[in-house]
Amino acid sequence: MAYQIIIIDDEKEISTGFAQFFPWANLGFFVAGQFTGAKAALEFIKSNPVDMIVSDIIMPGMTGIDLARELSTMALDPQPLVILFSAHSEFEYARQALKYKCTDYVLKTTEYEELIQIFSHLKEQLDERNSAAVANDNYEDKVITEIKEYVKQNPASANLEEAASRVYLSASYVSRYFKQRTDMNFSDYVTAYKMQLASELLTDLQYKIYEISTMSGYANPVNFTRSFKKHYGISPREYRFEKMGRILPGDEEDS
Repeated sequence: MAYQIIIIDDEKEISTGFAQFFPWANLGFFVAGQFTGAKAALEFIKSNPVDMIVSDIIMPGMTGIDLARELSTMALDPQPLVILFSAHSEFEYARQALKYKCTDYVLKTTEYEELIQIFSHLKEQLDERNSAAVANDNYEDKVITEIKEYVKQNPASANLEEAASRVYLSASYVSRYFKQRTDMNFSDYVTAYKMQLASELLTDLQYKIYEISTMSGYANPVNFTRSFKKHYGISPREYRFEKMGRILPGDEEDS
């Protein structure tokens, strides 16, 4: 996968030459855009994911430092690497670049081979960051899988505190995290799982409805019937008749 970069320099010949004649593809990059002004580049960044920004510092209007300042306040995920190019080796520029968490400050007089080394190293940084993000995604998937497995094994007694203890996290964190990853509250997921289980059991005619109530985690059949009707729009008895064409003796319900 090639990393997306943009190049910004108010001298169009420089940005075009750097984009076209530097061996970006060989280094693992794709030039997604060239800009002669930082404001136009900023608008592009707001709607397009960019892995790295290579920008001149001294430009009319918005400077490279101004751009770095703006980027430092934006909630970009991931945050792009920012490399500032300058024809000046002034300490103040370097200090400000550091202040706004720029990845590197490079002089335009830097030799070609050294530039190759610099951008090869930046490619490695991006590779490492992506590897860490993949590993984190795997961990997050395992956490969610473990919580769902806990609910599956304990539909009657599943609760947030015990689910959190299973994955060695706090209950408040698991509550927020589970909602973020599944778009469901933990309690709603438990209820949905109980209803799914009940609907499957209702197609097995060896079980009476009151038995299915207990197996689905409801000690009180009245509460079970109310929850089922709220979830599916019909009662368990009606659901069984609709799916199986019959009901069993003893399938009476309280409402």
